[in-house]
Amino acid sequence: MNHRTALLALALVIAPFAQAQTSVQLSHIEANVPDASAFEPILKRDLLAYFATRFAVAPDRVEVKLLREAPTQSGVSYPKYYAWVRVFAGQSLLEQGAIRLVAIEKLRFEVTDFVPRSQIQANGGGLGTVFPAALVPGILQLAAAS
Repeated sequence: MNHRTALLALALVIAPFAQAQTSVQLSHIEANVPDASAFEPILKRDLLAYFATRFAVAPDRVEVKLLREAPTQSGVSYPKYYAWVRVFAGQSLLEQGAIRLVAIEKLRFEVTDFVPRSQIQANGGGLGTVFPAALVPGILQLAAAS
């Protein structure tokens, strides 16, 4: 058996498993990501609730820039989103930084990690342990520009 034949045989064996994995990933996304009309209101509500516990003054507005339009889905975990968030109380910017969160049962988002801009600027904030490598340069640019 030559190398080309062996690779083709391997591909034929692996293809059904890859397709099954994709359908599992899609089912988790469909089961957990809010519908398009509810996505932003739920996201902003849950981010305001998360940041309300971090400041003496309650934030009243968040600006969110998704770093990927689609969620990242690994295995059977909740779909993950990565974003740059800016948190305000009135006209005052309270905080900004990179955030990772998960969508849960179409009803809520839960923050798993938040790295403030100041920490990113000081030492990179350990971004590589939280965010996909492909997103790190963009996060560093946002931290430098904001």
